[in-house]
Amino acid sequence: MKFTPLLLGLLLTNLVIGQTWVFEKELSLKDSNYNWTSDEWGQLYQWKDNTVWLQNEQNQQPFQETYKILGDISDIQPINGLRGLLFSENQQMLGLVDNTLQLQEGIIAFYELDFSSVSKIAASSRPDFIWIFDQYRERLILYNFKQAEVIQIVDNCFGGVKDPQIVQFFEYEQNLICALSDGCLYEFDRNLTLVKKLTLMPGLTLFGYQNEIWLQDQNYIEKLKPSVHSVRIELPTSNYQQLQVLQDLFYFQQGQKIKVFRLKM
Repeated sequence: MKFTPLLLGLLLTNLVIGQTWVFEKELSLKDSNYNWTSDEWGQLYQWKDNTVWLQNEQNQQPFQETYKILGDISDIQPINGLRGLLFSENQQMLGLVDNTLQLQEGIIAFYELDFSSVSKIAASSRPDFIWIFDQYRERLILYNFKQAEVIQIVDNCFGGVKDPQIVQFFEYEQNLICALSDGCLYEFDRNLTLVKKLTLMPGLTLFGYQNEIWLQDQNYIEKLKPSVHSVRIELPTSNYQQLQVLQDLFYFQQGQKIKVFRLKM
């Protein structure tokens, strides 16, 4: 069957019409320069230096804690609605907190585990597991922090790339996604076996959504592996400083406000 330009245009129009952005809620940051993320319950973490705030919908005032032992906090990785990981690259330490920001168990000092220069961590969907990248050895580690046990290690994980700079490091569908600043994408399975390597344009943002990896290119998103039925989708706003896709919700930071949208396909 041959498609005329008019028929093809009508088909693509119907596909676009079937995609609707729905506004869900608005969140507030204490300062537009603070770092932030959210967990599966929609609780908002924000942090500056070594102080963290956690806002949930039940309490008007956020929980607040300062962690002098950690120094500057580089990243927060929510595990679920009850626990989160605080990572300090400067101190090479990792802390586990509950949903009131109280430290649980002991601080993990990476230098005591013979990890020289941890630059990235990512929470895993498997309970008590985290992914770790050691910059010095170009080493990926699967670590069980509950048992204090290294499960798997892969050295030279990017094939000997000199001083690789990871710009995105996250798990999706139990696979680890590593995107480098040069546009190279590496995907490892749950046992740290390399299953995919792609070369993309540098600067693209990747995220997991609806069981697939998607990419953001300026004000549009599309599947990394588009099908005959997929099209580029225009974002609901172009006026934002940062976009995060968390738990299938799209978080757009606009100054001190974060607008949250859901995409209905």
